[in-house]
Amino acid sequence: MNTLGSKIRSLRKSKKMTLVDLAGDYMTKGMLSLIENDKNKPSMESLEYIAKRLDTTVSSLMEDGDEQITNEMYDKIKKELKTPNFNREKDLKILLDPVIDQIKHNRKGAFIFQWYAYIKAIHKDPSAFELLNLAKQIYINLNDKNSLLDVENDVITMHFMLNDYRKAFEKGVELYNQYKDDYEITDPNAIPRLLLSISAYAYYSYDLKDLYKYIKLAEKESLKNKTFRLLPSIYKSFCFAYTLDNNFKMYKAILDKFEYLRPFLNNDFNYKYDIFTTKIIYHFYNQQDDALLEIINNQNEYLKSEEYTEENFESFNKNIWSLTKGIALYRKGQYDEAISTLNDYQPDIEFRAPADIAVSVQKETYLALNEERMGNLEKARVYINKAMDVIKDIPPNHFTKITEDTYDRLMK
Repeated sequence: MNTLGSKIRSLRKSKKMTLVDLAGDYMTKGMLSLIENDKNKPSMESLEYIAKRLDTTVSSLMEDGDEQITNEMYDKIKKELKTPNFNREKDLKILLDPVIDQIKHNRKGAFIFQWYAYIKAIHKDPSAFELLNLAKQIYINLNDKNSLLDVENDVITMHFMLNDYRKAFEKGVELYNQYKDDYEITDPNAIPRLLLSISAYAYYSYDLKDLYKYIKLAEKESLKNKTFRLLPSIYKSFCFAYTLDNNFKMYKAILDKFEYLRPFLNNDFNYKYDIFTTKIIYHFYNQQDDALLEIINNQNEYLKSEEYTEENFESFNKNIWSLTKGIALYRKGQYDEAISTLNDYQPDIEFRAPADIAVSVQKETYLALNEERMGNLEKARVYINKAMDVIKDIPPNHFTKITEDTYDRLMK
């Protein structure tokens, strides 16, 4: 029988690759051996990695269900996902609604449902859970516990995206305790990914104790499994935590850890982007405006990779990093360019974490400062009142201070 595992093994041997060669830094030799012997069903992420290493496609490795329609949809969805865009729900609906019944029975269909659910959740659509239930049923039928855990993690993420933060955190911890010692979970990134999600929920709740606890567990699991794929995101989360904690000695120590990964991930876009964003926050927090502007203005150099496209460039120029650029320009006294940049900034997502909210309202804070600088106090008060209204229900932090100080001065 020409199973998935036997196809992978046959293709690997035809290319004269050892198990170690194919496993690379993504998974262990033992994990790959389980896949080749059909004792472990790989996740779609693992299949993407294996297919790329074997110079083939997931579609050619897998031939199940209504192959033609599912492959066509899968390829279209993968193409859609190459560029960051939170407003593609309508396009996906047009693509998928006519064929949903024909892709309900195989792994690629489950992958499609997961991503469709994610887009729906961004738009606060509870039908996201129905799509995830379809994906769960596919993995249950395939007896694929690794992918089932991935979907269960997605279900918790949906609760979070629909603003049920406490439930997301509690369900995440419950899921971790359920699966952490399960020997059938052989995907090296499954548990670290779950732990990273849990730490994110703690970040959004401003819960530093649990934030540190679950990030450290995520790092420990990644190192134990000898996989580096999630470590950049883990280190970025550490840095954000130390920002909240005002501990820049530890921030710098974690930032240095990125360099340890360079030999393994130097050409990986996500690795470069995590370094890029982490350094921006570091320079922004410490008001190192020349360094901040240098890295933003030279993003092509910092992010250059196969996955970095013109669409990425345009998207990044409009996101929160353009806000930090405008503030840096203002602090350097380049007022006209700063105000133009600030006025052009429109957030592309809904901020939930206290620190993120506090940063985003600095647009109104600096517009208020500019009006105050020109003597337009009434306009300044309009802007600062708008900013204070947004941060009134979040815990005070480093990023709220300038807004609070400006409000106290203008309203006295």
